[in-house]
This record gives sequence, structure tokens and C-alpha cells, in this order.
Amino acid sequence: MAGCASRESRETLPSTGTSAEPDAAIRDVITRVAHHQIRALADGDYAPVDTVAAAQAKKQPEGIAWDYPWGVTLYGMLHVSDTTKDKTVERYVLEHNQIVTRYCAWLADLRVKVGATPELSSFVQPLPVRRLMALGSLDDCGAMGAQLVETFLNHGVRPAPEQKAVAEMIADYIANKQARLPDGTLWRPGAMGGTVWIDDLYMSCPFLVRWYKYTGDRKYLDDAARQIINVARRLQDADGVWWHGYYEKDLEHAPIKWGRGNGWAMVATVEVLSAMPEDHPDRAALIAILRRQVEGVKPLQAPDGMWRQVLDHPELWEETSCTAMFSYAIARAVNRGWIDPSNLTVARTAFAALAQHITPEGVVKDTCEGTGIGKDLEAYIERARPDDDMHGRGPVMLAGAELLLAKQK
Repeated sequence: MAGCASRESRETLPSTGTSAEPDAAIRDVITRVAHHQIRALADGDYAPVDTVAAAQAKKQPEGIAWDYPWGVTLYGMLHVSDTTKDKTVERYVLEHNQIVTRYCAWLADLRVKVGATPELSSFVQPLPVRRLMALGSLDDCGAMGAQLVETFLNHGVRPAPEQKAVAEMIADYIANKQARLPDGTLWRPGAMGGTVWIDDLYMSCPFLVRWYKYTGDRKYLDDAARQIINVARRLQDADGVWWHGYYEKDLEHAPIKWGRGNGWAMVATVEVLSAMPEDHPDRAALIAILRRQVEGVKPLQAPDGMWRQVLDHPELWEETSCTAMFSYAIARAVNRGWIDPSNLTVARTAFAALAQHITPEGVVKDTCEGTGIGKDLEAYIERARPDDDMHGRGPVMLAGAELLLAKQK
């Protein structure tokens, strides 16, 4: 895949002064961001080996990654391909997934042969797929698994045995191994004395609803719906906006309404609704949760269309990942008829503002780095926002692609 990316230097989009970005401008932005993700890929040598030393001598694959923001990025690339018909972008994602899953199958075979030894752990630790090989959290699997199963459902992939094995492993982890509270809510018992994270809605629900679609087993859809409802009960405030986390043992929420955390919740909600039949008993509850959140964030949108690092603190900096997430989720909710069509202007205004934070090369700026639950505002103020942080790229592509779907109606 080396050389697939178009690296033409283009001017950053000028401000239009309107609430709507033209189709061509939106297409240009998401194409630049999508092609900026494409890197050289090379498969490894997966000839069977019986020792760690023999495995170390084999050629390892190049260009792959496995972590949750990369999973969102790959999903964003698939949505770009869906709307722009850019097959270069789709081919990259499919090849990336093939290499990752073949590599994991080879490593799993090695583990069977040599056992879970310290020598094997030392070999796996620096590898790009180490988090999948030592699966222990939703961050390790849910977002990457969602985009993998998306390729099964909507991109013509007939999963090879190694691809299906990875997806099955992720389904088993989320459904059966991740810690849950008595009401079934996914939580992190070892984090800060035991916490429910708003982030985990995206790290679980988009995969669960795709696994429901793939297997036909409704228990995965029902589980995803209950996650939204259970976490909303703990974290959605009366104004519709969500707190970042919940201290389960203290029965109290964290004190901050973090931008990207709210983005995770809104995107997860529309992802679940997108897979939900109209007669599902939880559908009305999810639409109500979504509508309350949309109405809650709208008054907090800055005049230029962006949202802030902490939503209800207008003195803080404008943040790209949450702005893109809201733009995507609101556009999808309009496209699917869950909220009033007038809300599309909110999403379009947000994307027009986002375009000013993206370079001609497709670098997304002003994205907050990975962030845990903070106990005070200062914790969020101090977070870095490095250029091209991975958390911003996927949401930008999702937002623009969904807006193009609105234009195509």
C-alpha cells in the first residue's frame, strides 16, 4: 500500500461565514484526513515456529496498529469510502485488518506451543498488537473490533478464520469477561476505587450492535441498549449533558462535563439506534436520551460552531474531537429521522468550524490527548492538545461523511 496516499498540498478551507459547507469542501476535508492515515503496509513471515527465538528471527509486519483511537480512525475511513467511493481508502483498511489478524493468529499459535512464559511476554510487549494479545480492558478491543466487523457487514469481507477468531475473542471478552455491576453495567472496578466511564459506551456498544447484526443474536443488541440506559441514569444531568464518570461506591458522579466524553456517549447512542429495529422495547428510551443530550449541548456551542474542552466552561479552548463527534451524531440523528431536521444546521456549522483546524496535509489540530476522569477543572485545563492526536481523526471523517449523506438525500 506504499504510495497510496495523495499528498497534494492544498489550502486550508477558508471560512464561509455560513452554516453549510459545500459538498466539495466537505469531501476535500475528509479525503485529506483519510489519505493522511495511509501508511506503508508490509506483511510478516508467518511460517510456523516452535520457539520464541525462532519467532524473533522472522520478519514482522510493518505499518499496523491496534488501539482504540486507531479503531475509530479506521471506522472513519470506512465511512469516507462509503460516501466518496474512494476505494483506495477502503483497500487500506481491509489490508490492514488482514495483516493484523494473520499476525495475531501466528502469535496465538506460538503461545499454544511455548506457553505463557516470561520469554514470550517479553517478545510480545513491544509489538503493535500487544493489547489484543493480552486482552484486559474494553479499550483493548471494542473500537478496533467494531470496525473489523463493519467490514464483514458492509464492505464485502468474507472473514477468514483468523479474522473471525479475533472478532469472536472480542465478543467473548465484552460479553463474558469484562467486569460488570449487578445491573449488568460495564465498569472498571480497579480504577479510582471503582468507576463507570462514559468512554466505555463507545468501547463496547458499537461492537456489540455489529456482532448482533453479524450473528443474529439479539442479546448483544439488548446488552448495548441497556449500557446506554444504565450509564445515562448515572451520568446524564437534568440539562441533558453528561458527567465524565461515576464513582460507584460513593454513588456520585465526577464533577466535570468533559467534551469528548459527551461525544463518546452521543456517538454510541446513535450507533446503537442505527442497528435497532423500530419495535425494540428500549428504542423510545434511547431516542429520549439522545434528544435530551442534543438539546443540552446546542446552547453550549460556541458562536463559530465549535464546542469546548469542558462543555459548560466557555472560557476554555475549543476542542476538535468532541465537535466532530457531535456533528456526526447530530447529522446521523437527522438523517435517520430521530430529531428535527433543523438540527442539521448545528452539525454543518460545527463542521465548517472544524475545517479551520485541519491543515492542507490532513493534520487535525486542537484535539485533547487521552484523558482519565478528573476530580477538578484543572485536570482538564492541563491536558495537552498535540497536533494530529489520534482521537480527532476518526470523528472528523465520520462527521464529514455523514453530512455528505445528508446532502445525497
